[in-house]
Amino acid sequence: MANFICIKWGDKYGAEYVNRLYTGVSKHMTGDFRFVCLTDDTNGIMDGVETHPLPKTPFDEDAFDRKAGGATWRKVGIFQPNLAGLDGDTVFLDLDVVITGQLDDLFAYAPNKFVVIQDWLEKRRAKILPWRNGKVGNTSVFRFNPQIHHTVYDTFLKNEKWALANFRIEQQFVSWALRHDTAFWRAEWICSFKRNCRPTFPLNHFKTPYQPEGMKILVFHGYPLPPQALAGFKNGLLKSTKPAPWLQQFWDI
Repeated sequence: MANFICIKWGDKYGAEYVNRLYTGVSKHMTGDFRFVCLTDDTNGIMDGVETHPLPKTPFDEDAFDRKAGGATWRKVGIFQPNLAGLDGDTVFLDLDVVITGQLDDLFAYAPNKFVVIQDWLEKRRAKILPWRNGKVGNTSVFRFNPQIHHTVYDTFLKNEKWALANFRIEQQFVSWALRHDTAFWRAEWICSFKRNCRPTFPLNHFKTPYQPEGMKILVFHGYPLPPQALAGFKNGLLKSTKPAPWLQQFWDI
């Protein structure tokens, strides 16, 4: 069975974000699936979503929070063996991604590999900086198998202080730990609103954001957030965007 998993803690995102993901997966999967949410608050989460407690780990989570953007280091806990009884291929979804297309292909692609987005910024840096190889994943959407890829958890458990000192963010560490077992999603499947939809300056002030063909999941990293992309977003000359009305059909629960 195909598995999907997300994690919700704190109050930044409400239950509607979990429900929106579950609804999107339900519309775009033809086979059976499990949808698991790890959370500290189950209120408002739809029936059909399996809720489990947040991962229990011996990690120093205060050390995570002292780093800029350090909350994402909690994702390492998802790789621990036997979490929520997961068995087989599992797709992790950040809460603020939007499901836009058929998902069955995500489980047939690159069998037994850890599959992740090739980080858009690192990919661009590699083209102009010869010492950067661009082989860093963006962990907004990734597929893993708990029986195969628990090395991420095992390695971090033994080297937590070293990892926090040598990697700025969690996705850099995960990419390093699984560097010999990684494949990248097809670029047209997992798109970035900022990189693939927002027209470049000065067209961003005049043209509606593009809707890429073949897109399965739309990722919002940084700003705008999905509601801001729907309404239009003002943030200077380069980062502002006109409203994206086509996003509404995927955003509605």
